Amino acid sequence: MGQLNIIIFGATGRTGKELLQRALDEGHTVTAFVRNPSKLGISDSKLKVVQGEVTRYTDVDHVLKKEKFDAVFSVLGAKSMFKRDLVLIDALKNIIQAMENNEAGKLIHVSFIGTHREAGKLGFLYKYVIPNVMTNLLRDHLDKDILVTSSELNWILVQPPVLTMDRYNGKYVHEAEIHPDKSRKLKLSRANLADFMLKHVNDSTYDRKAVLVTE
Repeated sequence: MGQLNIIIFGATGRTGKELLQRALDEGHTVTAFVRNPSKLGISDSKLKVVQGEVTRYTDVDHVLKKEKFDAVFSVLGAKSMFKRDLVLIDALKNIIQAMENNEAGKLIHVSFIGTHREAGKLGFLYKYVIPNVMTNLLRDHLDKDILVTSSELNWILVQPPVLTMDRYNGKYVHEAEIHPDKSRKLKLSRANLADFMLKHVNDSTYDRKAVLVTE
């Protein structure tokens, strides 16, 4: 894979911290774009911390203009599964616009498998419960998915099921089309998710595609 130079938006969240630590452990150079650096709790010679507001375009544009990144990771997490979080949609708009204007590398955005057109194949939960109970979360993810897929960027839309804090074990599957398999747990550790995302910075298998990643 070689050494990468990446930037993470959402580095203080649970997924962001897992991705950040794994990237550093692998020897990559990482820029963490954060509102509050004190929440990061990680220091490393290969880590650059940039303080800014992702909802302020000038802040995002400034950091992407300063240097060339191999990949931009969008792992901004919603505060609630049941309320809309329109701030995150505005934030992603800024990231995409700044990437397009500065010819940044690949955008790897974490979405949710519930937005996949074939999610119903995964069973009762995804066919009936989530579409009727988590409507606001789905609308937010769908709006963000559209922003990504309609952009001019090279992107991967990563669509995991429920995320956990289980340890990394490398035992996960990924596919662009859903193939129902009762042996799958339909959950994914953030550690495994981070592994998948880093491995696909320079892997074109899922370029400009949505991909299910699950255990």
